[in-house]
Amino acid sequence: MALDPAFRRLAAGLALSVALLTAPASGEEFEVTIHHAELQEVAIKPRVGDTIRFVNHADISHNLYLTYEDGQVETLDTQPPRTTKRAVLHRAGHVVVRCWIHPIIRMELDVAGKAAEQ
Repeated sequence: MALDPAFRRLAAGLALSVALLTAPASGEEFEVTIHHAELQEVAIKPRVGDTIRFVNHADISHNLYLTYEDGQVETLDTQPPRTTKRAVLHRAGHVVVRCWIHPIIRMELDVAGKAAEQ
């Protein structure tokens, strides 16, 4: 049974879309260390597409989440001690990083737009 050409084009387009959405970020990667109940103070200037790697050096679990200024929330799920979680920054603007378990943990970032391709 031959597939309809329109169906083949649709399937190929869908496969390409999935590949683009799951492709790794091509920006810089920054590391932020989690101590007992605080995030390491860092002076980073992230851009859209950059990755922040959160390394838990505490002896307790954390559950970080990012809140973008448009209200979208991205959670990194539970992060046991001595583990790493990554977040790719998807939007420009102000971003607040907090912990669901320990609300005292807070970090604020200003994410710049993606650099122009050269």
